[in-house]
Amino acid sequence: MALSDEEILSQNPWWSEKGWPADDRQLARLAGQPVRLPAELVDTIDLSRAGIHVLRGPRQVGKTTDLKLLVERALAEGHDARSIVYLTLDLIEGEPHAELARTVTRAKALAMHPGQSIVLLDEVTGIPRWQTAVKAIWDSGTIDDDVVVCSGSSAIDLQRGAAERLPGRRGAGRDYLALPQTFASFARAIDPSIPPSPCLTIADIPTAEGVATLEQSRIYGAGLKHALSLYLKFGGLPAAVAEASTGAPDPSERVKRVLYDSLVKEVQRRGASIPAAQALLERVLRSLGSRTDWSRMAREMDVPLSNRRGATSYHTLRDYIELLAGGYFLFILYFWRAGSQTNSLSNEKKVFFADPLLHTIALDLTPGRTADVPALVENAVGLALYRRYEPHERSIESFVSPDRLHVWRTARAGEVDFVAGPRRELDAVEVKYQRQIDLRSAAGVAKAHPGRPAVIATRDDLRFADDYVLVPAHLLLWALG
Repeated sequence: MALSDEEILSQNPWWSEKGWPADDRQLARLAGQPVRLPAELVDTIDLSRAGIHVLRGPRQVGKTTDLKLLVERALAEGHDARSIVYLTLDLIEGEPHAELARTVTRAKALAMHPGQSIVLLDEVTGIPRWQTAVKAIWDSGTIDDDVVVCSGSSAIDLQRGAAERLPGRRGAGRDYLALPQTFASFARAIDPSIPPSPCLTIADIPTAEGVATLEQSRIYGAGLKHALSLYLKFGGLPAAVAEASTGAPDPSERVKRVLYDSLVKEVQRRGASIPAAQALLERVLRSLGSRTDWSRMAREMDVPLSNRRGATSYHTLRDYIELLAGGYFLFILYFWRAGSQTNSLSNEKKVFFADPLLHTIALDLTPGRTADVPALVENAVGLALYRRYEPHERSIESFVSPDRLHVWRTARAGEVDFVAGPRRELDAVEVKYQRQIDLRSAAGVAKAHPGRPAVIATRDDLRFADDYVLVPAHLLLWALG
């Protein structure tokens, strides 16, 4: 069923009310947050050129707020209030795609704006074959002169290759990804005296400039280390960052519940039960930082993921893990085969949480288990490297299988936690979050990729050698930005 006229009008209060921002829930929450970095499109999207833009990212990351900020920007730049059409599509989630087309067509008729419009379709990916509906109303002339922004919390349609990418109908449109705040932004929310990140790559760190930056930044070490201890519990979702900045020792049940409910909703849409969703989280928790494969993970599942009797098949487990990676809850890193001259990948992999708050939730669901801090730090480093190295054009869909981040398995069956970049220009990172570092293992990382930068993420040591650099994890995460 399409949205009613009353629902459409209530979602577009700027058509009739100049003071609408004061009553907007998203903008009110934004005003109370210490740090908020809007998605790139808020400042950069061209509001004069027709095209279909897509903004993706996890639920609760602030995509709706970004769209409301875009409304404010358009009004401030002189766009007619009735040229801006906003539709939140949660109310027709799962409905046939034809209902989306009817809703947009009716909303534009109610707006009664004769020229170019700005059409904002919030959470559109919850509607099956949404691209078909958007393509149809573009082809019919309803939105072909408009600036259209479609937001969604899943990229699974892209990963399966079932959805059209609107060929020939994107115009000036492009893809954007909104993710939780980085550790560097989180740290500044906790301690404003911490400077902005220099946004280094691993290759920058051994250079004279990189060495000087790290040496000069040691004075912020205590603040960064404290911030990391909080970040590993709170993560980077805006509501969680806001809580952490007030001095709360742990994220509230309310903040955790919102994220947990979002994950359960995704799993239930595929037919699994709540106990199965919990078992899935527990399984990822137990394997965090460890090499695994689908068959091994499936054998160790305590609760089946489907209604069929018997153990969970590795096909089913893979489908659910990839579903959650497509929804930006998890990300999967594959091993690169040592000795191979191609980009062929091993069946072995590591599965990580896409935000530390989900690890906190998984820990709550696993009585008697305590946090494996070194594994959680490895998770945080992996996420930071993904954000630093993954190409923009692939980032919205590559949580399932990144192009520029892998685990390296050596010829002697050892491993390097992360290799980032194209195969011929890999930067190596090993996480050794412990009091004592065996320098032989540090030298081994450098030996696996001679001539390429190698960084060891430590607990406290900052040391520069000819072949590798030891960097405290809190300083490395800040430096990556």
